[in-house]
Amino acid sequence: MKSPRPIDDQIRAETARDIEDSMRSFEAAERSLDAERLISHFADVPEFHMHSDGERISFAAMAAGVRSGFHTLSTIEGGFADVQVFVLAPDAGVATATFREVLTDRNGTAVRRRGAASWLWRRIDGTWRIVYGHVDHHLDDSG
Repeated sequence: MKSPRPIDDQIRAETARDIEDSMRSFEAAERSLDAERLISHFADVPEFHMHSDGERISFAAMAAGVRSGFHTLSTIEGGFADVQVFVLAPDAGVATATFREVLTDRNGTAVRRRGAASWLWRRIDGTWRIVYGHVDHHLDDSG
């Protein structure tokens, strides 16, 4: 098997920047409670799946969960920290981050969470999309 061509530093830097920008766009969509914009960051492809709190879910299940969950919230505050991007190819990379967030429902009840996420991003038809994800949420009693 022929080994892949190495990625030059400029392409690596551009790809890493594009993926980090996509992470920030994802975060902004979540914070603005824009379910459709958040869902648009995920690739609706047959191989898509993610693990959320130990459960494997499909694109359809993820999208339904976002839509129904966002409908009950008034705010999501907080965001990603320690974002690291590992470029795999000019059209693929893995972004990892930790997060802290406060979700407040329409009744004013707030839940503080912390966790970690890893997303496999692919450039599909010129747009960066998540094709695989892993996220864990934990109650955060530090705040």
